[in-house]
Amino acid sequence: MPLHELTEIIEYHEILREATRTAEEELALEDKGWLNLSAQSQEIVTATTRIAYVRQSRLYYMKDPLARQAIRLWTDYTFGKGMSSQTEDEAASKALTSFWDSKDNQSVLSPRGQRRSSDKLLVDGEIFFAIFLGPSGAATIRRIDPLEITEIITDPDDIESVYFYKREWTDGQGEQQKAMYRSTTNKENKPMKDAAGHEVVSTDDALVYHMAYNTISQRGYPLLLPALDWIKEYRRFLASRIAIMLALAKFAWYGKVAGGSAAVDSVKASLEAQAPAAASTLYTNQGADFGAMKVDSKANNAYQDARMLRLQICAAVGIPEQYFGDIATGNLATAKTVELPLMKMFESYQMVWASGYQDMDDVVLEHNNVPEDKRYVDRDFPPIAPHDAAAGAEALVKVIGVMPEFAYSPDVQQLALMLLGINNAAEVLDAMEKTSESDGNIDAKLAKVLREFTESIKAGHNGKGGSRV
Repeated sequence: MPLHELTEIIEYHEILREATRTAEEELALEDKGWLNLSAQSQEIVTATTRIAYVRQSRLYYMKDPLARQAIRLWTDYTFGKGMSSQTEDEAASKALTSFWDSKDNQSVLSPRGQRRSSDKLLVDGEIFFAIFLGPSGAATIRRIDPLEITEIITDPDDIESVYFYKREWTDGQGEQQKAMYRSTTNKENKPMKDAAGHEVVSTDDALVYHMAYNTISQRGYPLLLPALDWIKEYRRFLASRIAIMLALAKFAWYGKVAGGSAAVDSVKASLEAQAPAAASTLYTNQGADFGAMKVDSKANNAYQDARMLRLQICAAVGIPEQYFGDIATGNLATAKTVELPLMKMFESYQMVWASGYQDMDDVVLEHNNVPEDKRYVDRDFPPIAPHDAAAGAEALVKVIGVMPEFAYSPDVQQLALMLLGINNAAEVLDAMEKTSESDGNIDAKLAKVLREFTESIKAGHNGKGGSRV
């Protein structure tokens, strides 16, 4: 048996064993006897396996086009040009402006930092923010690599009540470091025992806020986790197709020559001595017959096979296939059909971040002695779809036309600014407030701007600019 055939048989059996092993593991998981009901942890995925998943997710995010596109779409649709927020209380506004606009916090809180945080949450499945509270109400925020958090210490009778986070890492000098941080829900530094039974009573100067995503347990899991196996097989499939195409392209022409090996060598030398120019004429006689190789690469079958694998990846990340480079699979009717589930999915993700930022703002506001009833922050994300902006602007124009007093509402003004794509919404609102007393036609001007914006959207021209917190 030729060596290449033997190699193919071995590879086939390896794939078959892997598929069989996966099926057996799934069946074992359904068996009641597979789970140790007396175990302290009810996690199905072990800590070691979870770390392996995170590292694999990071690798595919960096290397695989479909994985990268999935994360990019989630972040783009959620944050767009950035979100905007405002609060009516003067003390709260001052504290949050100092926190969000601080140069030390821009790596985390700027529009660029927001996008990076979103990418990290989606790729790793969780993100840890360390908040350092300084004098005079100052606060600095940083991220902690989830792989460095080795233990979450909770109330033994209530896993939702988190007290401390244990961090272990290697510094720039190669030295092993260890730290213990309080949870944002344990500002009083109440003691609690860790997994080894040691009581934790002293911690480093930071409060840690944990956001877990794509999970029903304590630790988060990557958005790409359900797609990882399919991405791997899709890459293997495409690599195999490339190998087939390269093999088929090895010979493009055939030639039959009357005579022995000397005649064949003579014709071969004359044709291969110099590559002919395009559209050259080949002259032969009755002793030679040349023609193009008829190659059937089964491209249509391969396309359908690839699509079958790609659809599993699409289902795993919740995004239709036309968003992954094959626009031929979609049309206007299909786009409208899948648009609503997409909007609901990204709106839910926006709310995840809105609640997370609210929790972290509460820490800063409490540090600045702002009363709890004054801590409400009105946070707005950019519209998910462009036509939403046009529809929203058109609706505001009609409302302001009927009830002009709406133009003076800070909420309406902030929404209008976001629809227009205006930068620094909070600063613009402050300027509008200062001029509103002297200019009684602000409602008419706002309606006029929104009307022009709506018309430009309908004409196919998007507004320029961005927005930030």
